[in-house]
Amino acid sequence: MRTAPIVLFLSASAALAQANPITGVYGDEAGCRRLAGQPEGTDVVFILTPDRIERYESSCAINSLFALDGQETRADVTCNGEGEEWADAYVFSPLPGEDGYLIGPADYPDVRFEVRPCS
Repeated sequence: MRTAPIVLFLSASAALAQANPITGVYGDEAGCRRLAGQPEGTDVVFILTPDRIERYESSCAINSLFALDGQETRADVTCNGEGEEWADAYVFSPLPGEDGYLIGPADYPDVRFEVRPCS
């Protein structure tokens, strides 16, 4: 009985990886500074990885991805931060002509962050 949940979890993880266009680690300026071990200098931090979205005081696991119109993708996430857990959604699309993405909360289409590869 205990192996069934493990097999289902592995199958779901494989499906997510196949549909996920994110192949590296991306961040805004402050996010890349955080990843490099430097002070962010702001509380507006954004980091995007193939399986997570990190903000200043929260971390969100990407649960599922859905293709939207054009090149947009919706990521349904489960977030944790400051002792709370909640469901949320983000929308991202490739930056035109660049290696990076525009990403922001699905409920706020006018709020988008540019994230680029962190070296």
